[in-house]
Amino acid sequence: MHIAAPAIQWPTELYPAGPGADPAIVLNGDAKVSDVLFRIVAIRMREGHRTPDYKEGVPRWAYESVLDSMADDIEDLVGSLGHALVSLNGAQYLLWMVPAARE
Repeated sequence: MHIAAPAIQWPTELYPAGPGADPAIVLNGDAKVSDVLFRIVAIRMREGHRTPDYKEGVPRWAYESVLDSMADDIEDLVGSLGHALVSLNGAQYLLWMVPAARE
């Protein structure tokens, strides 16, 4: 027996949410599945590597240490070392969505 999938409302834009020196390394947005809000998160990834795409000239301390482990955390969840990356604005992003916290 098949169950119909609920309607998904995708955002029309994702918003920079990274550190001030490189805000586009992390993008955020909200999607709705049925009536449930989900947070979309995207991290700019270094092409051909399994690490975030840090900008040259920006000191590593400017990036939050959580960026170093986010890609690994996603690998643990999906059980794969090969990420499917999405091309956004000329860069490659690792994108996922999680349920938003209730307020």
